[in-house]
Amino acid sequence: MEAMRSLLDPKAVAVVGASQRRGRGTNVIANLRDCGFAGEVFAVNPRYQDVLGYKCFPTVSDLPPSVDCLVVAVAADAACDVLDEAHARGIPAAIVLAAGFGEGGHGDSRAARLRSLADQGMCMCGPNCFGLISVKVGFAAYSGPLSRPLRAGPVALVSQSGGLGANVFAPLMTDRELGFSHFVSCGNQIGTTVEDYVEYFIDDPDITVIAAVIEQLKNPRKLIHLARTAHARRKSLVLFQVGRSAAGQIMVQSHTGALAGNAEILAAFLRRCGIVQVARYDEFVETVELFAIAPRDETVGSELVVISGSGGGAAIAADALHDAGASLASLHPATKERIASVLPEFGSITNPIDGTGAIYDDPSLLPKIFDAILTDPARPIIAASVAAKPVGNETMRRFARTFADAARTSGRTVVAYQYSPLGGPLDSEIIKTLHGAQVPLLLGISNAMGALKHLPLRRAYWARAAKADAPEQVGSGSDACLGGDLPRWDFLTARPVLVAGGVPVVDAALAYSEDEAVAVLRRFGTAVAVKAEAPGLLHKSDLGCVRLGCTDEQEIRDAYAAVVRNARNAGFEGGALIQPMIKGVAEAYAGIIDDPLFGPAICFGLGGVFVEILHDTVTEMAPLTRDSALEMIHRIKAAPLLEGARGRDRADVEALAALLVALGKFAIANTGRFRALDLNPIIVGRAGVVAVDIAIEPIMADAPEVIANAAE
Repeated sequence: MEAMRSLLDPKAVAVVGASQRRGRGTNVIANLRDCGFAGEVFAVNPRYQDVLGYKCFPTVSDLPPSVDCLVVAVAADAACDVLDEAHARGIPAAIVLAAGFGEGGHGDSRAARLRSLADQGMCMCGPNCFGLISVKVGFAAYSGPLSRPLRAGPVALVSQSGGLGANVFAPLMTDRELGFSHFVSCGNQIGTTVEDYVEYFIDDPDITVIAAVIEQLKNPRKLIHLARTAHARRKSLVLFQVGRSAAGQIMVQSHTGALAGNAEILAAFLRRCGIVQVARYDEFVETVELFAIAPRDETVGSELVVISGSGGGAAIAADALHDAGASLASLHPATKERIASVLPEFGSITNPIDGTGAIYDDPSLLPKIFDAILTDPARPIIAASVAAKPVGNETMRRFARTFADAARTSGRTVVAYQYSPLGGPLDSEIIKTLHGAQVPLLLGISNAMGALKHLPLRRAYWARAAKADAPEQVGSGSDACLGGDLPRWDFLTARPVLVAGGVPVVDAALAYSEDEAVAVLRRFGTAVAVKAEAPGLLHKSDLGCVRLGCTDEQEIRDAYAAVVRNARNAGFEGGALIQPMIKGVAEAYAGIIDDPLFGPAICFGLGGVFVEILHDTVTEMAPLTRDSALEMIHRIKAAPLLEGARGRDRADVEALAALLVALGKFAIANTGRFRALDLNPIIVGRAGVVAVDIAIEPIMADAPEVIANAAE
């Protein structure tokens, strides 16, 4: 932590590559000067005696011993040599601005040199970054342009993308006068990671909001403990991921690998940790403003009341709330009566509330509407429209005073929103009035309503802070453990281990001839399914490698011959798996993806041939509780089909939840022993469930085989 202090709050800083001409290093010196950094500042450049009035030294080795942070503003090859020199000199922290350290597959050897220095204890921001700003102390070791004055406040922002981070930091601080403690452009995270910054910020009592823009996390499991600590201290953690659609997608041959890719697993992991993930960048900006300014009130309701000055505006707000998945409050009848008593007869008491144009003309009307809503026993969040652009609108300033008075006197959560983010400068008087009463100002109706849905979520995360529901330590082992490496994964190998762990799987036998297939049919004494079985054979129904409902000797002989022949024609040699036919009311799917960073996750959806086409699946981290398993089942869009919709038989959802819980325990016990596992389909009956197919992908990266038994 001492090295982090040298990085974020140094006593003396030296900038390598600063000159008397414009450039990144010179920009850093100018920003340090203009933002009032009180520590010592030096330049390193053999051509000059001083840079912008600061003493300049020829080499890093010539620097005074007080220097504890180095800003490296030279090209990548030179940067490596400079950092080696700095490490030998004992400088504990460095900010590396240059690119060329592994981006796009170039500079891997340079990246390795930096990584070696980080492993030896050097605290390093970057490379490929803008630098960082510690606002409270004016430490603006930042190579980009800066608006002043810097405003100190409760928000710490760390971003892998310097540009995306700057477009959160600068507008919020300048236009909405929001205070920041730090802005860190962390770049490639070769040394210090997003998780390291989060850890440092959590220990700062003046920071209440920690926001991050990431491409990937380096040590996500560290966040489990950090999030618990943050929640216990009622700090907000909010994250935006760049490139969720495709970047970093884990592509494996199983269903689970295709359906539970990197973005889905990250989202599940963050939910388990209690970190708010925002899907859209503009919404992320508004969520930072909301979390920083709104009261940290654990008694706030989970639903919203919206007040608009027009019917059209109320309708737009309702649409935006619906799109965001936020909930409108159902007002108490007495509350509606109070609102109706003050509104004009053409006004609407339906939430969102249309106050009509009368609220612009009658200064007493808006306060009366607020007074009526504040009596509602559900204590909903109140969101009211205002226009902070253009500057100097006295009616809007009156609105802001009304919002502020209501928030201040009631202690309730009040939020102001502007329909459009477009326009000129914001009215500073409106901002000061609102912020002074802990009323956030959100810009853009969709962004505002999207941000508001996260406020109850933050409260829920704080409320569960004392509960032990973070992911368990993986690889703990259990009776359902597979044991050491297996030479081959197949249905018959995996089935008894899954069954021992509480995952019901249908019985089966492997036949290598028509006669053996007939013998298995006689043993089961019921209709059977015949499925070709060979290493790497997937999507069997597409290849004609499945025959169902075989009941007599000739049928099973014909089925065996057909599925084995079709498999051979597709390049797979083997036999056939014979299983009793299982009837049910629905087919489900469940799988495990063992992510090397996040650990094992469980994926669930309706099963059968459409699982990859419909993508109606949900993903959560293992292990699962009964409640979390049931919540997964009810989250898929097709859940009504399991619950008896339109006269269908109701499926045994409790048994299905029990299977998911057991699968989660199995995943934890066998972490590191396979890459992905599918159960598809799972036959769900009116009483009980049973998986009839298993597909497993080995963990070995060079393994060519996927042993599977997927009847699709």
